[in-house]
Amino acid sequence: MSVNSAHRWSKAVWATALVALVATGVATVAGGGPTVDAATTVASVFEPVTPCRLLDTREGDRLPARGSVDIEVAGRCGVPDDATAVAVTITTVQPVAPGFVVGYPTGTSRPVASSVNYQPGEVIANLQLLQLGSGSVTVYSLAATDLVVDVSGAFVPAPSGGARAGRFVPVEPSRAIDTRDTRRPSPSSTVRVETDVPDDAVAVAINVTTTATNGPDVFTAFEAGGDVPLASSLNVDGAGQTRAAAAIVPAADGAIDVFTLRGNHVIVDVVGYYTGPSAALSSTGLFVSERPTRLVDTREPYGSSGGPRLWAGGAREFSLDHLTGGPVSAVAANVTVTDTEDAGYVEVYPAGTVRPATSTVNYDRPGRTVANLAMSGVSERGITVYALDATELVVDVTGWFTGDPQEASGAVPKNSPPPDRRVTIIGDSASAGMRWNDALAGLQGFRVDARLESCRRLVQWSCRGREGYAPRTVVAEIQQLAAPGPDDLLVVMTGYNDWHERFADDFDTVIAAARARGFHHIVWVDYRSNVGYTLPSSGGTSSNYGEMNRIIGEKLASGAYPEVRRWHFDVYTAGTSLWFHSDGVHETTFGSWGVADWISRHVRAFDDRPCAQPMRPGDEIPNPCPDPDTLPSTVGYPDIAGLYPESVD
Repeated sequence: MSVNSAHRWSKAVWATALVALVATGVATVAGGGPTVDAATTVASVFEPVTPCRLLDTREGDRLPARGSVDIEVAGRCGVPDDATAVAVTITTVQPVAPGFVVGYPTGTSRPVASSVNYQPGEVIANLQLLQLGSGSVTVYSLAATDLVVDVSGAFVPAPSGGARAGRFVPVEPSRAIDTRDTRRPSPSSTVRVETDVPDDAVAVAINVTTTATNGPDVFTAFEAGGDVPLASSLNVDGAGQTRAAAAIVPAADGAIDVFTLRGNHVIVDVVGYYTGPSAALSSTGLFVSERPTRLVDTREPYGSSGGPRLWAGGAREFSLDHLTGGPVSAVAANVTVTDTEDAGYVEVYPAGTVRPATSTVNYDRPGRTVANLAMSGVSERGITVYALDATELVVDVTGWFTGDPQEASGAVPKNSPPPDRRVTIIGDSASAGMRWNDALAGLQGFRVDARLESCRRLVQWSCRGREGYAPRTVVAEIQQLAAPGPDDLLVVMTGYNDWHERFADDFDTVIAAARARGFHHIVWVDYRSNVGYTLPSSGGTSSNYGEMNRIIGEKLASGAYPEVRRWHFDVYTAGTSLWFHSDGVHETTFGSWGVADWISRHVRAFDDRPCAQPMRPGDEIPNPCPDPDTLPSTVGYPDIAGLYPESVD
C-alpha cells in the first residue's frame, strides 16, 4: 500500500459532500409495482469514463416521496451517444423515512426491484449497471430524499465479429488490499491498490469495503495517478460502521487509487476486469443489459421466488435459467439483505465452486437492510449466496455477460436453521394468566423462560401483586438473567402498571438494560388500548395505553432500535372479546391459551419455521408459519378451543 496525502481536490470541497452523524433504522425493500417491460438485448462492450456527476439534487429541489426524476445520460460526461447501458453510482442523502430507490430505463414502467435501500437520515451509495431508455435513466424514490448520481462508464454496441477491449472477465474474488493489516490511512489521503489484472485492462471490477469507521467518510475509486474526481464510490455517515460498495474503476497498468476523506480503513476485493486492446478477439464477456428483474425474494412464500432465509453459515443456490439469448459467463445483480439477525456478510459466487474469502454485502447489526451490486461469474448451476449470519435475501438481476459458464463440481450447499430459540418472556398480570390458568403448555416450538408476575413495572418500583409481594422490575429482571445466547429472544409484555408520561424514558432504560445484558433480539408487545381498565394512579386516563403504543411506534420509526420488533397485540386481539375479563386486559382461561398460541406463532414466524399448530385440528401445518398479526384480516383466528381443549373450562 502507498498513501499519497497530496490529493488534487480541496478538502473543503469534499467536506460539502458529507452529512453529519445520523440515526439508523429499518428500511423497506421494493415490493409490488407495475409489470416489468421486456428488455432490449444488445451485446455491448464497456468504455470507462472519468467519474462524473450527472445529478445532485442538493443544488436544487430534493426528490419528493414517491417521486421520480429522468436523467439524461447519453452525450454527457463522456458517455457515447450510442450507449445502451451505463455504470452509475446512486447515492441517497438524508431521506426522511425508510425506503428504497430504483433506477430503470426512461419511458418504461417501474420494475419490482430496488437499487439502493436507505434508512432515515442515511447517506448510502450503490453501483448499478442500468439499461438506458432513449439515452436516459429514471430514478424513483419511495421517501423524500436528496439524490446524487455519478457515472463511471458506458456500454456501447459490440462489433458483429466480437471485440478485443471492453469485455468482462470474471475472476475468483481475491483481496487486493486490507489496511487493517498495515495501518489506517491518513485523512484526505489516497491508497494505491495494485491488482493482478492485465496491464492494459481498461477497468477493474472491485468491491470496496470499510469497517470500524471513525466518523462520516466519502471514498472515491479512480485511475491510479489521476486527479480525484467529483464523484463517490462508497459513503459512510457515522462511527463504527461497516459498509461495502461495488465499483468499476479505470485502471493504469492494473492499478487504481482509493481516496478517503476521513481516513478510514480501505478493503478492496477484485471480482473481475474489462479487457484491453491486446486481448484476443472474442464474443465472450459482452454485456447484455436487462430491466431490473427479481430473481429471488426469500420473504415470499415457498414455491415462488421465495423459500427459507439464509441461516447463519448457510448458503442457497439460485438458477439463472431465465436468462435468454445464449450461454452466460457472469451476471450483474443487485443483492439486498434485509431483516438481518446480527452483524455479518453475504458472498456471491458460482454455484458448485469453492467459496472465496471475500464479501459482497456487509451488515453491521441486527435489523439492517443493505444492498450492493454483485458482478459474479456463474456456473452451469447458477450462483450461490452464502451468509455468515442469518438474513432474508433479495436478488434483482440487471444484466449478464456472454460466454460459457464454469463447471460446477461441488455439492449443493446446506442451509440449516439453528436449534430452537430460547425465549424469555417478562410479563405482568395482563399476561400472567398464562401461568395462573395453566396455559404455559401452549408456548410451543421453542425453549421458554416465562417470568410472569402481577404488578410488575418497567423501571419504577413495582406494586404489591396477587402473589403477595412486589416483583422485580423489568430492568432488574433483565439484569439478573443469565447471559443470553446469540439467538435468544427477549419478549417484554409489561407496562399496564406504568404511566405514559414517563414511558419514553422507561422504554429507553429497558432497551439499554437488554443491550447491556447481551440480547440481540428484543420484542416489545404493545398494549390493548380500547379497554375499560385504567391504571388507578393515572387519574382514570383512558388514553394511557394508546399513548404508549404511539410512543413505541415513534421509537421504532426513528431507526435507533434495529434489534427491537413490535408485536401488534392491540390489533390482533381487537376481535377477541372472549379472551379477556370485563376490564379488557386480564385474560380468561380461553384467552390465556389464545395468547400462548399467538406468541408461539410469532416465534415460529420469526425464523420462517413451520407453526407448532395448524389453524384447526386436522389441517395442514403452515410452513413457514405466517405472521399471526396478519391472520385475523386474512383467514381469521386459530380454533383455540379445538387445538387446546383445556382452554374451555
